[in-house]
Order: sequence, then C-alpha cells, then structure tokens
Amino acid sequence: MKIIDKYILGRFLKILGFALLSFIFVVIVVDLIENIDKFIDHNASVWMVAQYYIYYTPFIIILAMPVAMLLSTMFTIGSLAKYHELDVMKATGLSLYRLSVPILSAAFLIAIATIVFSDAVMVPATIKKNQVKKEQIEKRTPGRRGVRQNVIKSGQDGWIVFAGKYNELNKEGKSIVIQKIDGNQVKIALKANSMIWADSAWILSDVTKRVFENNEEIEFKSYATLPADFLPHTPSIMSHRQKKPRDTRFFELLEMIEMKKWMKQDISKDKVELYLKISFPFFNFIIVILGIPLAANPRRSGGSVGFGLSIIISFIYFVILRAGQSFGYNQNLPPLLAATIGNILFLIVGLAMFAKARK
Repeated sequence: MKIIDKYILGRFLKILGFALLSFIFVVIVVDLIENIDKFIDHNASVWMVAQYYIYYTPFIIILAMPVAMLLSTMFTIGSLAKYHELDVMKATGLSLYRLSVPILSAAFLIAIATIVFSDAVMVPATIKKNQVKKEQIEKRTPGRRGVRQNVIKSGQDGWIVFAGKYNELNKEGKSIVIQKIDGNQVKIALKANSMIWADSAWILSDVTKRVFENNEEIEFKSYATLPADFLPHTPSIMSHRQKKPRDTRFFELLEMIEMKKWMKQDISKDKVELYLKISFPFFNFIIVILGIPLAANPRRSGGSVGFGLSIIISFIYFVILRAGQSFGYNQNLPPLLAATIGNILFLIVGLAMFAKARK
C-alpha cells in the first residue's frame, strides 16, 4: 500500500471511529434522559441500566453506520479538497478514481463485516436487551413456556390442526380437531381426545373420522388409536411461535419462511426483512460512492456543509427505506425490490455523480 493510500485510509478510519463513538454517546444520553424516570420508578440498579445499554449498543452501531460512513467520507475527501491536497495528488498523475480506492475498499469490507456483525452480534444483543428491560428492570415474569392454549397450524396439502392445549415439552396435544381443506370445502374431518409424537408421526387417541364429498358425509369411522402419518406437521411446526423478523438471525428467518410456506401463511414481511439484512449493511458501501464526488467539489468541502449534507442524505435514504418496507409488507412491491429500492436509487445517483466528477 502506498503512503498516500495509508494517509487517506488512516484519516478515514479515524473520523469513522470518532463519528461512531459520538453517535453512540448521543443516542445513549438521549435515551437515558428519556427513560431515567422509568429506571428510578422500577428501582433499577446501575448494573441493570449498564447492561441494558451494553446490549443496546450493537443496534446503535448498525443504525448509525451509514451516517458515520458518509460523514467520514465527506470530512476525509472534503478536507483534502479544501486544503488543495487533492489537487496536488492529482497533479502527480493520480485520478480521483485511484485516490478513492482505499476508502472504497475499506467501505466494501465494512459492509461485509456489518452483515456478519448484525446477524451474529446485534440480533442476540437486542434479544438480551429486551430481556433485561422486561425481566430485570420492569420485574415482569417471563411467559410460561411449554404449555400453550388454542394452537392452530395450517400445513401442506390443505391440512389444518387445532389443539385446545399443546405441551411443547412432551410433544402432546389435547382436544384435537384436524381438517383437510380442498377448494374451500372440508374433505376430511377428524376429532381426537389427544395426540402425541412417536416414531416420527402423530398418534391420535379416541378418534372419530368423517369423510365428505360435495359437502355430504360419505364415511364415518371411530378408532381407539390412529397413526396420523399423513399430517405434514412436525413438533417444530406445532411449537412455532411468532417472532419479529428483525429479531431473528438470517438462517433462522430463512427457516421460518420455509415453515410459514408449509403453513400457508403470508411471508411478504419476512422476505422483506430477510433481504434487508443484506441490503441495509451494504448501503455502507453505496453511501461512500455517493459521498466521494460530493466531497471532492471544493464548494462542498466545508465541515458544516459536509455534516449538513450527510444528515440530509441519510434522512432521505431512511425515508425511502421505510416507504419500501411498507410497500413490501403490503405486497405493493416485490420483497426484493422493496428492500433494495433505496440502494438502487442511491447507487445510480452515486455512479452518475462519480462519472461527472472532475477526475
């Protein structure tokens, strides 16, 4: 790596680190001021509050990273342009493209690292943060796991299972109603006193089975026990609990989507959130492509101008991001487009500005 590359990269990373620390500090202070009365009302200890903000920090980092990346780019390139260092470097035969290589390379690696950090650190930390708030600070008793009431699960080939009570630990259900739906008509209806998972299949007890054709009953039978190997439902499907997609890791969310497909549930929101887990961190690279030609213009190289542009651009992106999410959730846009529309628009603008920038 050349001395100029080290010089530019070193300045970029220093400003990036300072910007991130500043954002973390500001967000924590503002949140603490807003919630300090609640902490006091619940007699939360200093350690509890500290834990809460330790687990909150990864989320702040992910959220603030694009703004910090743009700020760092604007201040790094802007200072070079303001003090004519950029002109001197160009005079030696280095183009703006070449001078951008260390920052763009770092931005790409940071985008990849952010994807990993978000999935491996932020998601578990956010779950921990919510647990600390609920169980330690607010002193709320965690919900009882193991036994659930009125569980209904739809599955492949039109099978629907209802359990008045389902024990997740024992893999056993009570007050069971099973139906097979085809063309909005009930084809098979079973009622059972209980069902239990054994030998890779459900075993139904005290069963009555009714078969219908053209809405007329053509068969009625009773069984003391009946193996229900025809059911596509597994204990994991029966135990599945609704979880916020953003609080789910990438491969867990992928598995959840496949499970919901089996259960014939809407997966639009889940797919949008799945794609956002890649597209949002990758915006850290795209925002740098946009920031370099902006900052290379001497008229926009001032510190206050760079800061103002960074805030405005970031605000516009987050508005587009939220709009894309809403359209994706409501199925007005394909999930992939809904999650990446902000990236696409900013990448087009950034590349166009880069092409027109004074090299």
